[in-house]
Amino acid sequence: MRLKTIAWALAVCGTACCGAGIARGEGFADFRGMWVSRFEYSSTSPASVQQIMANAASLGVTDVLFQVRGRADAYYDSAFEPRAQGLSAGFDPLQTAIDAAHANGMKLHAWINTMPLWQGASPPTSPSHPYYNTDPSFRLYDINGVPESIAAPYGSYATVNPLLPEVHTHINSVVQDIASNYAVDGVHLDYIRWVGGLGFDTLPHDAQSHTLFNQATGLDGTNPANAAAYRGFIKDRITDLVGSLKTTVDGVELASGRAIDLSAAVWRDPDIAENDYLQDYRTWLEQDLLDIAMPMIYLSSSNANLLQPNLLNTLNIPTNTQIAPGLGVYLQTANAGGVDLTITQLEQLRTLGADGATLYSYSSFFGNDPLAAARREAVTQYYANLPDPNQPGDDGFLDPNATIVTDFESGEGYFGTSPTLSGSNQGINSASADRTTSQAHLGEASQVITIDGSNSGWFLRHLAGTGPGGAASPSGNLPLTSEGSVGFWLKTDTPGLSVQVAVDDPGTADRGLLKAIVADGQWRLYEWDLADDSQWEGWVAGDGLISGATVTLDSIQFYGAGDAVIYLDTVAHNPLGSLLVPFVAGDYDRNGLVDPEDLAAWRTQFGQSVTPGAGADGNGDGVVDASDYTVWRDAQAGLGAAAAAAVPEPAACVVAGIAVGLVLLGRRRGVAGRG
Repeated sequence: MRLKTIAWALAVCGTACCGAGIARGEGFADFRGMWVSRFEYSSTSPASVQQIMANAASLGVTDVLFQVRGRADAYYDSAFEPRAQGLSAGFDPLQTAIDAAHANGMKLHAWINTMPLWQGASPPTSPSHPYYNTDPSFRLYDINGVPESIAAPYGSYATVNPLLPEVHTHINSVVQDIASNYAVDGVHLDYIRWVGGLGFDTLPHDAQSHTLFNQATGLDGTNPANAAAYRGFIKDRITDLVGSLKTTVDGVELASGRAIDLSAAVWRDPDIAENDYLQDYRTWLEQDLLDIAMPMIYLSSSNANLLQPNLLNTLNIPTNTQIAPGLGVYLQTANAGGVDLTITQLEQLRTLGADGATLYSYSSFFGNDPLAAARREAVTQYYANLPDPNQPGDDGFLDPNATIVTDFESGEGYFGTSPTLSGSNQGINSASADRTTSQAHLGEASQVITIDGSNSGWFLRHLAGTGPGGAASPSGNLPLTSEGSVGFWLKTDTPGLSVQVAVDDPGTADRGLLKAIVADGQWRLYEWDLADDSQWEGWVAGDGLISGATVTLDSIQFYGAGDAVIYLDTVAHNPLGSLLVPFVAGDYDRNGLVDPEDLAAWRTQFGQSVTPGAGADGNGDGVVDASDYTVWRDAQAGLGAAAAAAVPEPAACVVAGIAVGLVLLGRRRGVAGRG
């Protein structure tokens, strides 16, 4: 359970309170969502869906929310609802989207409008549409017994009656049908709220609804004096529906062995949601009825000040649900904040502690929006530069307990086969993997993987293995105990890439969950804990559980679109934990020890300007000077880096004396060198 109120209070207090920063939004890079509505893809062209997925991946999106149900109809093969009007025969947009998203290394969430029943000038053409359901009718009836118009004034949709058990059953059947028969990564609920007016006359006034209300409360649904209680009953029934859908999705998840998230677009503030839309998502979060919630904080420059209070009101709710707010970038026109406001709001979400962001919508980046190109460039760059504490780069060293599988120092080891060898590759025009000494994580060499791939998305399975057993076979790879972590370091400037590792366990194959590759030109660690089932998914006959005594590497698998250049190094396994030992203050030679060798490194670098925190710059000010000696001294003495902030004056004088001596020594060396 995350008590984000406390985290935010500490963050506001900051260094003035405790002398150290608070890590906020640590998982922000892991969820970069985008909505794609049914109006943004062609109902007749699979190629349009494929192009959308390639474009989304190029932006750095990790999760696509793809609309497949708008008016109780189906943009997929449904057992419960008719195909959407205008959808070409034989075309399955959902399956096309799943295939294209996965080929581009993204997750695909099936987005459904939950309450809407129909909207338009004419009723549905299919007689099997739920609009025509009887015994009971799914439609809403007002106090005069008049059914809600299909040209409804509230949100443009006529909706189902959320009180009826039969409606709940039907919606659960729709969700189970999708989750069971399609390899979706999630089901996304939209319009999961009361859509109509709150006046007493427009509440559900059919006989069955009145009976249900009376059974639950003992009150009369025809009496206007009970309007507030009736609204409360509707709110509770909507919560009941969300709870039942969570049970349905979890049941499919358990039966299939696939991870399936239940998410929902909710109103921007939980109090507004409850009072104005009977959407009690505060309770949903407290009861963990959702895996991900997307508060729709759709703001332009005229009301951008609401983002912080709206978001904090949600983040203050204790929950295990991830919060990935929606940003209405379509509102941020050139005169209403523009691209700058989009980036500002993304950064606000991150620093306030959100678990990610969801962008509404695709057309604001790839449609006719006049700011689309500029917004696309800015968001791509923002995502590429996001810090990710799970990929710590150079701020540490390889754990001495780790076994290096391949480091490319004397050859390509277990990764010497051509990256085009696997028949599983998709969208690869050409690819190569060559040892190079131009870049290295440790030592002198690494492997550069160069990919010429389809702009619509590609998948590359870089096989591991050597010797008689050959690539991708247990006998051709190094056995690793099924404990600790396995991983590698990557370096790239190519945005929009993802990676996962595949292992043989030993007779079945499982894969680590996808990780977005940081495109910042720095070495970054990507590792998976073999003992943590939540980090793995089933692959070839696998179940997502690492159960064998040993595993072997099958491959490193990359996803992207277009051309890419990736450097790979230090493929390793540590049976005792993470591959990385964090950098220790005063360890200037980066060997995991604070010892006299670090003092020698400080002497060599004294007086130099360096990248802040690099080399012997212990206090991170960009200069190797006397204060960095103090960091080393206190670390060696066991005082820790924090003690360096309060050095007694006599000690400072001694350090200054040492520094003067080093400067004079350096000058003498310089004179001698010139002779």
